[in-house]
Formats: sequence, C-alpha cells, structure tokens
Amino acid sequence: MTLPELKKNQINGLTLSWREAGQGESLLLLHGIGGSSESWDQQFNYFKNQYRVIAWDMPGYGGSDFLENSTPTLDDYVHCLERLIDFLEIKNVNVLGQSIAALVGARFCIRNPSKTLSYIFAHGLTGLGGLDLEERERQKNGRIEVFDSLGPKRFAYEKGPAIMGTQVSDEARNKSIQIMAKVRPRGFKQAVEMLSNANFFIDAPKIKVPSLILCGADDPVSPEKLCRSVQAVIKNSSFRLIPNVGHYSAIENPELFNNLILNFLRDAQV
Repeated sequence: MTLPELKKNQINGLTLSWREAGQGESLLLLHGIGGSSESWDQQFNYFKNQYRVIAWDMPGYGGSDFLENSTPTLDDYVHCLERLIDFLEIKNVNVLGQSIAALVGARFCIRNPSKTLSYIFAHGLTGLGGLDLEERERQKNGRIEVFDSLGPKRFAYEKGPAIMGTQVSDEARNKSIQIMAKVRPRGFKQAVEMLSNANFFIDAPKIKVPSLILCGADDPVSPEKLCRSVQAVIKNSSFRLIPNVGHYSAIENPELFNNLILNFLRDAQV
C-alpha cells in the first residue's frame, strides 16, 4: 500500500518529519524503537476516511533530526511532539503509543489533558526507571552492545522475527525487518537512554482519559503479565489480548488491530 508522502519542517530549530492523511478528529500514531512513520501504512489506509491520521518520525528516526542531548529524557521527546502538534494546529487528539512510544504517549497525555481525547498502550514498554541503578545500567548497556555488535541490518534480521508471533506471514515479517534495518545507531542509542530512566508507573495513574491496553499473546517484549499490570493502574482503561501475534500486531494482524482501535475510539466518544 502507498504511504502518504513524508513531510518535514524545522520547528524551533529541530527538523521533524511526519506523514498524515485524512480529515476530522485526529489519531496520532507513535512508533517504537525499531519502527518509523513507515510502520503504519495499514493504519493510514484503514483510518484515513474517518480520522486525520498523523504518524511522526520520533527524533533520530526517519527524516527527523537527532536530539542535541546525547542522554535525552522522556520530556525531551514529549517536548518535540508537543511542538509538532502545535505546528499542525491540532486541538484534540487520540494518542497511540507502540512499544517505547507508549511512554511518550502517556507523558503527552498527562502534560496535555485538555488536548487528549484517549490513550492507547500498544505493546508498550514501561521503562527501566523502577530498577536500581546497577541493574538499569546493565540492561541499558546490554541493549546498546547487542545493537553495536550486530549493526542495524543484522540486528533487524535476527531480532525482528524473534519478537513476532510464530504465525506471522512472510510479508509482515519482511516488512518489519526492512523498516527496522533503517534504524540509525545514534537514534537507537538516544531512545535507549530515554528508556533507561523512564518509569511508566509514575505517569500511569495520572492518565484520566479513556484508555486501551493492547497486548500480543505471543509478545516476549511486553508480555501479558506486564500489560495487565498497566491496565490495573490506569483507572479508565480496558484490556484486549490479541491472539497469535507478538510485538507488532499493527503489522502482524492489521485487520484485528484496526478493528479493536476503531471500536475503542467509537466507545470513547460516547
């Protein structure tokens, strides 16, 4: 399927890139650490007739600049997202954060309650900030060392399929690998730095908008136990377990993923 064209603009000194299609109420799609705005072609195609769909490249990904800070915080990413939302003159938005972007989406929600209509935690990560410093450093350095030792392409071919469901199609698997292989090392390392100090469970109780927690039944990165612990601390939330998918249900089973989101968004409007 054809993706919307990539748009770029320098916003407060930082070039950010994004794709958008459709009109109406806004749906913001935030990709994970192995993704980009290219990850969402099936969602653009499905939602563009009902929503204004926006998918950014987070700093250091796609056509977006790297952050100046080599050890950025969660707020550094959220601040960039806020600037893009203001630039696009979006007044109200449904926020979907996949994987590491669930952290960005959650912090955006609590910093911008008047703009946020709903929140979707899609196979989210919860950060390493709740661990002691030694363990946090061990896990952070381990992620970076593996990426450095393999390089982007080998990392994608070895690690991408390992976090997807066993029933994934060849087409979906190859698509995920191709997108992941484009990840730039500096952008990846900055995202890991952010992840290492973030703690989703500090933000989660402050989320007041209707929320949906999506979990892949075969996801080794964000397993059911973790996702249910997230649902337990967001008061106005529901939980959906997606069978036979791993960490990328938007690509692995887009039909079911899209239907779950559409039903949630319709219910949230009631």
